[in-house]
Amino acid sequence: MNQYDVVVIGGGAAGLSAALVLSRARRKVLVVDAGSPRNAPAAHMHGYLSRDGMPPAELLAAGRREVTSYGGDILDGTVTNLVAAGDGFTALLAGGQRISARRVLVTTGLRDELPDIPGLRDQWARDVLCTARTVTATRSATVGSASSAALPARSGTRRSCGNGQTT
Repeated sequence: MNQYDVVVIGGGAAGLSAALVLSRARRKVLVVDAGSPRNAPAAHMHGYLSRDGMPPAELLAAGRREVTSYGGDILDGTVTNLVAAGDGFTALLAGGQRISARRVLVTTGLRDELPDIPGLRDQWARDVLCTARTVTATRSATVGSASSAALPARSGTRRSCGNGQTT
């Protein structure tokens, strides 16, 4: 069984950032990533300092390179269970592997809960977006509750999110 100072569950921007800082501090770090980031369908990112317009996969690849350059390890896999073990934890992976760590950091992020509208999931993060800047001067609609749909109409904006909140 492998022993680490920290196992980071989730290899998105938050997990890789944490792993980078810990690796630079000479901690033995493992990032376990299932490879399904929330923004995977998106062609590019917005609002990320110095990376505006960059494809999400490029950011993650750069983050992985930085983490490994400081001695951190990256493992493609899924943690299925965490068990308290002595002064730390044992992470059980889908393939049966067991990883031991003094600390665990969970950075698995969010999942979009989209309404049941035919075709929405296929278009999410490509043609259907949740950002005002991107949809300026384009045809758009608000998906959500009646009270949240009224806000863009009253303000004259075209901003909408699939979760019923306006931006």
